[in-house]
Amino acid sequence: MLWRCLLLLLLIVGGVNCNANSNHTIDYEESTLRILDVATQRMRSIWEMRKRIFLQLTSKGKSPLGGQAPSKQEVEMETYRLVYELAANLSVVPVEQLRDLKLRRRVQRLAKLQLQGLRPEQYEQSKDLLRAMQNFISGSLVCTHEDCSARRPTAMYPQLYNQNMRTKRYEDLSFNWYSWRSAINDKDTARSTFIDYVRLLRIAATYNGHVTPSRTWYLYYDTENFQAEMESVIWEIMPLYRELHAYLRHSAIQAYPKADFKDDGAISAPVLDQMLSQAWYPHQIFPSPFPKDQLPSVHHRLEEVLVTPVKINKKAAEFFESLGLNKMTEGFYERYSRRMNDDEGGPDCKSQVYYFPPEVALRYCPKLDYKKMMQIHGTMAELQYNIYKKELAFGLDTEPCPGFGSALGETAVLASGTARHLQRLHILISDSLTEGQSLNRLLRMGVHTLLAVPQYFINDKFLVDVMDGRIGVNEYNCAYWRLQDKYAGVQPPIWRSEKDFDMDYKFYRGMNPDTSNTRKFISEILGFQFYRSFCLASGQYKPGDSMYPLHNCDFNNSTEAGNLIREMMQLGATRHWRDIMQIATGERRLSGRGVLEYFAPLFTWLKERNMQLDIEPGWDADELCRKE
Repeated sequence: MLWRCLLLLLLIVGGVNCNANSNHTIDYEESTLRILDVATQRMRSIWEMRKRIFLQLTSKGKSPLGGQAPSKQEVEMETYRLVYELAANLSVVPVEQLRDLKLRRRVQRLAKLQLQGLRPEQYEQSKDLLRAMQNFISGSLVCTHEDCSARRPTAMYPQLYNQNMRTKRYEDLSFNWYSWRSAINDKDTARSTFIDYVRLLRIAATYNGHVTPSRTWYLYYDTENFQAEMESVIWEIMPLYRELHAYLRHSAIQAYPKADFKDDGAISAPVLDQMLSQAWYPHQIFPSPFPKDQLPSVHHRLEEVLVTPVKINKKAAEFFESLGLNKMTEGFYERYSRRMNDDEGGPDCKSQVYYFPPEVALRYCPKLDYKKMMQIHGTMAELQYNIYKKELAFGLDTEPCPGFGSALGETAVLASGTARHLQRLHILISDSLTEGQSLNRLLRMGVHTLLAVPQYFINDKFLVDVMDGRIGVNEYNCAYWRLQDKYAGVQPPIWRSEKDFDMDYKFYRGMNPDTSNTRKFISEILGFQFYRSFCLASGQYKPGDSMYPLHNCDFNNSTEAGNLIREMMQLGATRHWRDIMQIATGERRLSGRGVLEYFAPLFTWLKERNMQLDIEPGWDADELCRKE
């Protein structure tokens, strides 16, 4: 606390002698830099702890550095203590008197916190509540039979999720939907856990002096009424969403003829969940536009051509090297690229990037398939980003806003899944699909993306409206269903009341600011904006030219696209995220244009097909939730 006292003393002196402003400014900057230097040294110790964890996980027996590696909880608490104390010290710095703009930005970002602004006992309570909500998802809590002792209870994810993905009976979907919600809200558990957590979010906001709690939730977006900007994107893509929604609802009626679907245009919530889970499942309930034009099988060719996940990793690294970005050396692969154990990560394991400057490291998923090939391209984007960010000062060595780095990774995911890129890898013979195959692929992509984006927004809006008091405690459930109706055309499968608490399992995942639904929303929308810009820069997307559609753009080998990516990555958080996004897109606001242009062929087909089937897009759903 020594530097905080020093700064307070400087403030008092500065108030007495107005003619000494320039000297005081120098004193403020020097004192602030000393505080940050001490914090950086402490951060280096935390990075060393992270490195020990990585090496422990990837070697047998004791840590190669000697002794037992620290636990993740120890690292988390050390990080909490550092940022909490640092923010307290920096909160008295007169930011407007700092001449160095980068120093000013460091102080602004490090002086305000989200959950880490809570006092130690409250912070621990918030972590306990987050663990409880995670247990709603992964805990074995659901009894799917009358006699629970006859069979072990089931977890929502992945067990019920996989059952719902594969079932052909609407009764199963509806039963599982109801059973999980009943299990987690037994004795009002889910609702009370949520209420306790929101109370802590509000307390965290007071640390920053925010009267409106959502300003702390949206802290790193540094934007007034950020929710309104996200909502404008939803309405921008809504015409496309409505056409897809109409087609999918018609498909559900055909698939489940015995289900009692109301004639109001809405989709039943458990059916929407199933559609989302089936985006890349071979046997969906929604029919492909051209069933005879099946997509080519990639899995077999992946095994033939790439053989191992190691080769997939290197191919993904070569993608970025072709853009003029960092080359991953053999030393990196030998020392800092490690394979996960076969039993880690579950059925949908994802590779992990570790950041402990001056090094970065990778633990990669050992599974081999088309989806993992695309995901590792996104992971390699994160690795590249960390290589550039580690050159920046602590506090600026991060993304400018949550989801920005994932959005850059999303562009690589989109490019790597194209026929043009697969042909480059010798997985496909042709660099393009037939028109029918392209539409089949776009429909799958549309289900995966277009159904998910409104759900990210709804989950986020519900939380924020509760935090800010626009939704009262006695109207949680019906307010949630009103949002589902308004923005997604989704209704519960049965009548609900305020006694229920029906949030989706992804809602609970988004309670942690590090994995928020806002972050996912930004990742998708900004990802398509970046992708459009990189494809235009590379010449692989030519609007109006059927030979170069956006959905088949692979900007591999484009130094023009690479220069844009490098410039944004090198800036880290040194500037506002709008300034950095403008480098690539020329825009300063989120836009749905990238999404609309990517799915333009699907949009045209859906409108024509819905007209042929005499399907009216949209919904006018009856409210199925009431107070009791």
